[in-house]
Amino acid sequence: MNRITIPAAGQAPPPDTQQQPRAYSYKRFSTPAQALGDSLRRQTAIAQAWANRMGVPLDTELNLTDRGVSAYTGANRDVGNLGAFLKAVEEGTVPKGSWLLVESLDRLSREPAADASFEMQKIIRAGITVVDLSDNGGLGREYNMETLRSQDGLMHLIAMVLSFARGNQESAVKGMRVAQKYAEKRRVFASEERLTKPYTRRLPAWIRWNTEKKSYELIDERAERLRWIFEMADDGMGQHTIAAQLNEAKVDTWGAGGWKAKFWHKSYIRKLLTNKAAIGVFVPHTVRKVDGKRTKERTPQEPILHRFPAAIDRELFERVNARLSTTGARGKNTNAPVQSIFAGVLKCRHCGGTVTRVNKGEHVYLVCSAAHAKSGTCKYESIPYHDAEEEMRRIIRLVLEEAPRGNDTAEMDEKITQQRAAIDDGEDRVRELLEITITDKSRAARQALNTLDQALEEAKENLREMLARRDTMTSTNVKLRLAAVEEALTAETIDTEEANKALRGAVRKLVMRPAEGGLEIHWHHADEPQETAFITRRYDWDANQIEKNAEETGQ
Repeated sequence: MNRITIPAAGQAPPPDTQQQPRAYSYKRFSTPAQALGDSLRRQTAIAQAWANRMGVPLDTELNLTDRGVSAYTGANRDVGNLGAFLKAVEEGTVPKGSWLLVESLDRLSREPAADASFEMQKIIRAGITVVDLSDNGGLGREYNMETLRSQDGLMHLIAMVLSFARGNQESAVKGMRVAQKYAEKRRVFASEERLTKPYTRRLPAWIRWNTEKKSYELIDERAERLRWIFEMADDGMGQHTIAAQLNEAKVDTWGAGGWKAKFWHKSYIRKLLTNKAAIGVFVPHTVRKVDGKRTKERTPQEPILHRFPAAIDRELFERVNARLSTTGARGKNTNAPVQSIFAGVLKCRHCGGTVTRVNKGEHVYLVCSAAHAKSGTCKYESIPYHDAEEEMRRIIRLVLEEAPRGNDTAEMDEKITQQRAAIDDGEDRVRELLEITITDKSRAARQALNTLDQALEEAKENLREMLARRDTMTSTNVKLRLAAVEEALTAETIDTEEANKALRGAVRKLVMRPAEGGLEIHWHHADEPQETAFITRRYDWDANQIEKNAEETGQ
């Protein structure tokens, strides 16, 4: 087995600049359920136990956790943190002689055995020892050039190939069973068979499942509202105006919990107007992983015409969509280029909502989305976009010099532990209420169950956010993200998309306060915001100027 070499007496120690070998723990799981379970804690614990037993330092800087990333398609290697580790090995950031610890080889790859073995041998030939912690009676089996070329090398090679083959077969069988299950659900839903349970509970906002009738039905009030939206669009009213009228009338938005928007958006109006479910057409999709991408590819299947109730007349739907087809979609799913370096990160100083870029011919402004939509929930103020971009580029080096470089994660770990305990308690309570609703058919218990289910989903989402946040707090990752921001914003010719990408990677949110000459930067890796000076030099922030600007932009 590899060990760290200790200099003999009288021998000079290696220079400080030479990195010593260390252990790197790679952890992976592919489903959200595993994130809420014991998988990550277990993988972390066994890696630490091995490092303690072997007297090897365990690296804590590189983020080697892949959450919700498949090893069956090789996504963890192509776009995940395993790929980042391999790049670090190639660049020499990870010193030769180091160890890569995995709970079992199928955490590393579930690709076909030939492909997985080839990729693993590339790691080994780069001078890294891969340790399968589940093998050799829990002591771990080491794979390196020495063990593969030893007298027992053939046995090591066979063990490696068999482990990869088993993992690949398990994933293939599981995928086939899941596909068969959903194919059967789609077959029943497309047939004339009587339904006993819903095909899906992720429904359009105006449709619900009737448990007693075992069928889908319209929510009358929302269906009526949907008809009004279509009629206004048919009369030529724009989507922004429709959203503004709904906001001015203080019509409640559709959604629940964390999915409920604060006000009506133009993009959501367009989504409603183009959804065929409005005329009772349900289009199921198959979903598959795409090599080299985290996102999944959705492929539409044969439409099902008889399960959803129609809320809109087909002729009205087709007239509206014929009008829409003459205007390019500007929603989040289009391929439109990023227009603002602040997209997605700049928040309103009054309401905390998103600040958007508004183009009024010669004048381009940054405006709170709620104020722009006439929601009545926020004060209207605007900032000249180009002035804000220029000022951001001017101050960025000073900002980065003073930026924090990472936090101790102990406090975050404690919060995560508390959140896990709360979720465990909530799931126990759900099981108790579920049993009561089944045995006693208690209406009160059913209502309590629905409320608790929603609270539990919110708690799980908070946990996922905390876990993701903790991953951003290691010093190596922080330095890389800050360097990316500096490179993007100090370039001679700015690439808006690259600058926005760099800001999103480093910043949780920005809050501009030009009236006071200030800017709040909320970094992903820091608890407290960084305050810095920020002045748009060609703009007078008195009340008269704000009112004048509002008139110019039609607000």
